Order: sequence, then structure tokens, then C-alpha cells
Amino acid sequence: MNVTINTTPTQQIIAAAVREAEVIDGAGRAIKLRKPGVLAQFRLVEAVGDAAKNAVYMGMCMPLLFVASIDGEDVEPIARKSELEALINRLGEEGVAAIMAKVDEVFGASDPEADKAALKKSQQPPQ
Repeated sequence: MNVTINTTPTQQIIAAAVREAEVIDGAGRAIKLRKPGVLAQFRLVEAVGDAAKNAVYMGMCMPLLFVASIDGEDVEPIARKSELEALINRLGEEGVAAIMAKVDEVFGASDPEADKAALKKSQQPPQ
């Protein structure tokens, strides 16, 4: 007997939001990645201040929000620029490169407008 399980758009978005991935960097560290919430993104912009206007800088920083742990040690959410810089220093080139590649591979570019549209569609009554 074949069973087909269909998920709603809401369930698909929630599953994508809690998805985790792990990458081993060039230094042999196991880095766990988890998609950050939108609040973490706002906090990063606040933490970096005027540097948030620099698209290249922000493009380099955003994937770092995905870091949940390094070798099993939890990484706290970034609230200050000094914490961001400490994480960058801790990761080094090997860690940053591994994170950027894995975030792009697993999580890809997010599309908030598509997520909103899917949620709206799932909340409409059947016709």
C-alpha cells in the first residue's frame, strides 16, 4: 500500500524555517547551521550601524547569522558589532568559507514575498 503525505504551504514554510545543516570546515570543526529568524536580521543591522548600508559587507555578514554551534558549543545570537567580529575571528577563513558555501547550498536565497503569498494562499478557505 502506497501512502502519500501532502503538506500544506504553511507546513512547508515551517519545516524550512527549522531546517538544520552541518558543515565541516577546513580546520575540521563541525559547524551547525540553522536559519535565523527575521528578528536576528534586524538585530544584525542595528549592531553594525552605518556599515549596514554597505551591501557587500552585509552579504558577507548575513550567512554568519546561521551559525548555531561550533563543535557542539552553542553560538549566542549577535547583538553587538564586537560579537560579530569575535565570531568572524573565531571562524577564520576556513569557517567563513564553509558557512557561506553551505548556507547557499542548503538554504539558498530566501524570498519573503513568496513565503507571504504561500501563507495567504494556505489560509484561504477551499473553493
